[in-house]
Amino acid sequence: MPATNSKIKKAKVTASVLNVRPDPSTKRKPIGKLKRGTSVQILDRAGNWYKIKSGDIEGYVSGDYVVVHDHSPVAGFLFERDDLRATPLEPPEEERIGFQPGFTVRQKTVARTWNGQGGLISTLSDFTDIDTSAAVAVLCVESRGKGFGPDGRMIIRFENHIFYRKWGQNNRDKFNTHFRYSSQKAWQNHEFRPNERGRWMGFHGKQDAEWRVFEFAKNLNEPAALQSISMGGPQIMGFNHSTIGYDSAKEMFDAFASDIRYHILGLFDFIRGAGTTSPMIQALQRKNFETFASHYNGPGQASHYGHLIASHFKDFNDMRTVS
Repeated sequence: MPATNSKIKKAKVTASVLNVRPDPSTKRKPIGKLKRGTSVQILDRAGNWYKIKSGDIEGYVSGDYVVVHDHSPVAGFLFERDDLRATPLEPPEEERIGFQPGFTVRQKTVARTWNGQGGLISTLSDFTDIDTSAAVAVLCVESRGKGFGPDGRMIIRFENHIFYRKWGQNNRDKFNTHFRYSSQKAWQNHEFRPNERGRWMGFHGKQDAEWRVFEFAKNLNEPAALQSISMGGPQIMGFNHSTIGYDSAKEMFDAFASDIRYHILGLFDFIRGAGTTSPMIQALQRKNFETFASHYNGPGQASHYGHLIASHFKDFNDMRTVS
């Protein structure tokens, strides 16, 4: 039974082209198509489908490719803008942080991240009205400010429990032969083995191992595997591809693999959402890093990640003051 909304809400289409169907399923042919950025009215909801109206078109669309707002949405994603993609990646020479002999590992991470990516980070921070220090801190915490490993491959993290949701629950015997994770805390105790008689091995924290598991999963089901990795500097999950404007996890993966600029633009598209503000933007503006982490990393580890972001935030501000 569809849940009826007490008031009409507005939404924005995030797919490049979104099919509108006569009922909440893919069985019947589309009755229309909507382009990215199109504003629609949400009339009703049926599971993961929304009943919408846009001009003369009225029908159902997948909820994966619209973002609902109570205010008028803003069309477009930052990664689509030529001017932002052309922004210098590094900050001006006079704004860079000089390395000091007494720097801690965390301070070195902050300095390296800023010196390598601060030009684009600063521009995007001004655009979204958040403190540059906050954006630097988030990138440092997620991937130590690195988007690619020494071998040139993008930094990834393969999540067994997500792969189970996307593929394993319908292929349990095969999944259980090769993957396992904690039944109590699904994000913990991830292990893999390439064959049923092999030794179970942990793989997080080792990029060669992460890629080995990912490539194995791709051979089982490539779309599911791509949705089950966090990508690059901001470590955004592949299943969030539509949230930051990509039609598929593969499209997101290819963009991120091509240039670290897409990592940074993706970070800001993710925290900004499709409008002028979002709960994550508001949390960063208030310097409420635990609230931000509850949205970005999930509520289960909000305190841990919030503390790490706050520590890197302080280090960056202290280092810029003395440099």
